[in-house]
Amino acid sequence: MTVRQKITLLITAAGFLSSLVFSCIVLWEMLEQPFQIIDSELEAMARHAVHFISKSKQNRTPDDPSFIGNERYWLVVLDQDSGKSIYRSSLARLIKIPEPAPGVSVTSSLIIPRGKIDLGQDERNEVTFRIRNFKIAYGGKTFLATVGRPVEKLEEELWDIFIGVVSALAFSVLLLLAISYFLAGFILKPIRLMNEQARNISEKHLDRRVPVSGSSDEFNALAQTLNQVFDRLQHAFLRQKRLLADASHELKTPLTMMRLALDAQRSIQGEIQPDRRVQSHGQLTEQVLRMERLVKSLLDLSALEIEASTTEESINLVNLLGSLITDYRLLAEPRNIRLDVRLPQQLVVQGNEDQLNRAFSNILDNAIKYNVDDGRVRVIGDQSGMEITVKVENTGAGVGEAEVPKVFEPFYRVEKSRSTRLGGSGLGLAIVKRIVELHGGKVKFESQERGWTRVTVSLPRNREKIPV
Repeated sequence: MTVRQKITLLITAAGFLSSLVFSCIVLWEMLEQPFQIIDSELEAMARHAVHFISKSKQNRTPDDPSFIGNERYWLVVLDQDSGKSIYRSSLARLIKIPEPAPGVSVTSSLIIPRGKIDLGQDERNEVTFRIRNFKIAYGGKTFLATVGRPVEKLEEELWDIFIGVVSALAFSVLLLLAISYFLAGFILKPIRLMNEQARNISEKHLDRRVPVSGSSDEFNALAQTLNQVFDRLQHAFLRQKRLLADASHELKTPLTMMRLALDAQRSIQGEIQPDRRVQSHGQLTEQVLRMERLVKSLLDLSALEIEASTTEESINLVNLLGSLITDYRLLAEPRNIRLDVRLPQQLVVQGNEDQLNRAFSNILDNAIKYNVDDGRVRVIGDQSGMEITVKVENTGAGVGEAEVPKVFEPFYRVEKSRSTRLGGSGLGLAIVKRIVELHGGKVKFESQERGWTRVTVSLPRNREKIPV
C-alpha cells in the first residue's frame, strides 16, 4: 500500500467517524423531538379532557360532539378515588390498549384490521400508538387520564429520514475518498518531485541537488537534509578520487626510481664497477622502503576509516608521551633541537594505547622533522574538567594561513619536495585526525609563517562508546 493510499484511508476514516458521530447526534435529536412534541400534545389533550368533564353539568356521552379530538385520540379518564371510568373516547371503546404507568410514555404496536377502522395501517395491518398516562388534580378531585394517538405516518417519515441520513453518509464517504485521494496527491507532490530529482543524482552527476523552496515546512527541511547528505557523498567521492590519484602519484615515483635502478643493474652486469652497483642497490633499497612506508600508512588509514569505534582501556598519557619524548630526543640532539616538557603527574583517558601512541608519534615526528636547527619543541599537558588537552609546539618555517585548513587531508604537503626528501607521505596528520575522532576528541592545527606551529589534541577523560 502506497503512502498516498494510507493517507487517503486515514483521512477518510477520520472524516467518516466525525460524520457518523454528528449524524447520530442529529438523528437522535430528530427522533426524540417529534415524540417530545407528541407527549406535550397528549398532556394538553389529557388536561383538556379533565377540564371538559369537570366543567360539565352532567355526564356527557362518549360521542359528545362538543369534545374536540374525540375521533383522533385514544382517551380514557378514570376517577382515582372510585376507580370508575368517567370518559372513554370512541377510539378507546373500539380498541383495547395496555395502559402504561402514570407519567410514563410508551410506544406500542397493535394489529388492527383495516376493515375495523382505517388508521393508516401498513400491509400487515400494524399500527403504532404513542400512549401516556397522566395523574391530574382538578376541582378537588384526582383523575387518571390515559391518552394515545396513532403515529404510523410519523414512524414512516422517521424511517425515511433515517434512510436519507444513511444514504447521505455513504455518499459523503465516497466523496471524502475522492477528495482525500486528491489532497494526498497534492500533499505528497513535493515528495514525488524530490524522488524524481534524487533519481537523477548519480555518480556522474553528484553536483545536482534537490530544489529547496522558501517555506519552512517539513518537506523543505527534508530537502535540505537530503542536500546535506548529497554534499557529504560528493565530498566522500571526491576525497576517494583524490586519494586514489595521490596514492597513484606517490607510488609512481618510487616505482620509476626502482625501474631506473634495475635498468642500471642490467647495464653494469658485464662491468666490474662495485661502487656503481652498491649505489644502485642503495637507491633500490631506499625506494622499496619508501614504498613500504607509504603502503603501510595507506593501509593504516584505510583500517581506521573502516573502524566505527575503538577499544577502551585506561591510559596515562604522561607515561605514553614520556616514552615517545625519550625516543625523539635522539633525533633532536644531532640538530640541537631542545625539547621542553610540561606535563602533570597524570593525564588518564579511556582509549586504545596503540592508536594514541601512533597519533602522538606522528605529531612529534613532524615537530622534529619540520623544525629548524637549534629550534625548540614544547609539549604541554593540561586537564580541565572532563577534558584533557595536549599541545605540541615547534619552531620552523610554519604554514601559511591559506594552507592550514588542508593539512589534515591525505597526501597534502606544504612543501612536497622537502617532504619527499624528509620521507614524508602526507598521511601523518590524516591518521592523527581519525584516531582522535575515534576517541571522541578534536584536533586543531595552528601555525604562522616563520613562527610557532601548534597541534592541539583534546580528549574526553570518560566517554560513552559512541560510533564515529
